[in-house]
Amino acid sequence: MVDIGPTQFSNATGFDEPAMARMEAVQVRVKLLPLLKKQLEVDKVHLSGLQLYLAKDKNGQTNWADLTGAAEAKDKDKAATAAAPDSNGGGLERLSIGGIEITDASIHWDDESTDSLYVVNDLSLTTGAIEPGEAFDLDLQLQLASTQPAIDTGLSLAGEWLIATDFSAVTVTAAKLQVDAEGDSLPAGQVSATLTTDISLGLEAQTLLLPNIELETLGLHITGSVSGTDISSDEPRFNGTLAIAGFDPRKVLQALGEEALVTADDSALGKADAQLAWDASLQHFAATTLTAHLDETTFNGDLKVTSFDAPAITFTLALDQIDVDRYLPPTSSSDAENKQVKAPGAKGAGKASAKSGELPLEALRQLDLNGKMTIGQLKAFNLRSRDVEIHIKADDGVLEISPLNAQLYDGAAAVDLKLDVRKDTPRVSVKESLTGVQAGPLLKDLTGDDPILGTATVKADLNGVGINADEILKTLQGTAKFSFKEGAINGVNIAALIREAQATLGGKPAPKQEQPNRTDFALLRGSATVKKGLVKNDDLLMKSPLLRIDGAGEVSLPKETIDYTLTTKFVDSLEGQGGKGKKKLKGVSIPVHIAGTFSNPTYTPDVAAVASEAAKAEVDKRLKKEQKKLQKKLGKDATDDLLKGLLH
Repeated sequence: MVDIGPTQFSNATGFDEPAMARMEAVQVRVKLLPLLKKQLEVDKVHLSGLQLYLAKDKNGQTNWADLTGAAEAKDKDKAATAAAPDSNGGGLERLSIGGIEITDASIHWDDESTDSLYVVNDLSLTTGAIEPGEAFDLDLQLQLASTQPAIDTGLSLAGEWLIATDFSAVTVTAAKLQVDAEGDSLPAGQVSATLTTDISLGLEAQTLLLPNIELETLGLHITGSVSGTDISSDEPRFNGTLAIAGFDPRKVLQALGEEALVTADDSALGKADAQLAWDASLQHFAATTLTAHLDETTFNGDLKVTSFDAPAITFTLALDQIDVDRYLPPTSSSDAENKQVKAPGAKGAGKASAKSGELPLEALRQLDLNGKMTIGQLKAFNLRSRDVEIHIKADDGVLEISPLNAQLYDGAAAVDLKLDVRKDTPRVSVKESLTGVQAGPLLKDLTGDDPILGTATVKADLNGVGINADEILKTLQGTAKFSFKEGAINGVNIAALIREAQATLGGKPAPKQEQPNRTDFALLRGSATVKKGLVKNDDLLMKSPLLRIDGAGEVSLPKETIDYTLTTKFVDSLEGQGGKGKKKLKGVSIPVHIAGTFSNPTYTPDVAAVASEAAKAEVDKRLKKEQKKLQKKLGKDATDDLLKGLLH
């Protein structure tokens, strides 16, 4: 029997603590007779009052470094002993310990090189009788306090252990780990977690198996399994499953100490769950057969991350349907106020908005991503689309979304987007096309208004530079083409405007407008050039049974202002849009100036031009009438010669 009272080991020179280790008592009782049979049998081992101080100074020197030489010498002696013949015919054939009991122990680790301190207090360990091939209970309790991060943790571990008779494997049944931590760096200041599982560790086969893991934390119930091979090699491999049972995302966020999310739909983020299979190594992680639910949305896909030092991410993700607007902040009264504009025609009067956020350049430069996402039904920013397909690739500072395809509003959209952040100033290029899209419903859903109706075909090729959306708009340049068929321009009845101008010229009150306040057309088409955010168009053409309209002018995207002139010519009477059958303006070109802002445009006919064109038309009409009279009297040739002489 070995019974040792209070004992201590001196500390190395230069360290504050007088002792590196001290203990109150150690008691070990070894049976002598079994030793003759190469069997080591020990009654319960008692260790109380252990205090262990481990330290490293600012230069990286440890307080146990002076023991290294002695340890190396002992290792050499052991090696020599192992090489020498064993006259007794081998080592121990059996090990038996009646149990271990450690009470009132503490361990201090003080690392001055990192200015960190870790202290384990109230450490206790008790076991049943330990004998290979026989199961025994183990119970561990401790309190851990650390400074980096500043956390106080209570930890307990219990389970039934079994060591193989040949020491080749260890099995733990019903292992339970309980952790209760507090600290300012933790979510909501505290975290509790309970983990239960069975463990099978093959020391010789280098295998690990946790077949039924169960974790409770932060309001989550997580189950899964882990299987590992070559676990002590340089290339261990692991695989398993993971399932998160149905939970309330809002409650989880609250448990994490996050502020409650305010969403347009109060019921959004109400329920979620997930299941996946996975495999991993020291250099990769892959999630396969991923299935998850968020509210009414189902996600399916896979994800792989390789090279953790410089992560490369690949993924495929399919959503059956999602309403993104449910998860966005609600539109507030302040938002509505921001959308109000200044007086009509005021320069720069447009939608007020906060300065756009800057692009995360460093994160984008490091991003290595290649993935595909499909969405069956999508609603975002009140726009509705289906059969959405998005391909995303990012590498070496270049992010490409190409293509982005979708079916929407009876037509199709295709977008190619490229963002290049390799230089200090990012460059953006966009190629976009809309084919057969119903413009009215699309604009109505997007903006709440439908200024133009018709089947739209639009193609644009644009690029810009800048750190945020505002800068990109100011530098935007490129070209665009557009056409609308069988539609109308809402908010203005050009024929009615002309009638009002006509009445004004005649000193009469404006006629009552009985037709809708819109201008119908069979075709509206044109092209545009964009330079520094200024859109210029000089080939607008609109055709209808009543009107022919040409247009030219410019639109400022950064300022959201308009300076544009439509030149209208009647090809029939005004009756087609609520007129009274008058034909005085047939063939007359009439300018209509459009000014103001995107949200509040103004339309002003050029009354003076109307008078001039009308007078000219009347003169031409009378001249032709007189010409016909002269032709009857003098003949066509003589009349032409006479008119030439008068006009020249």
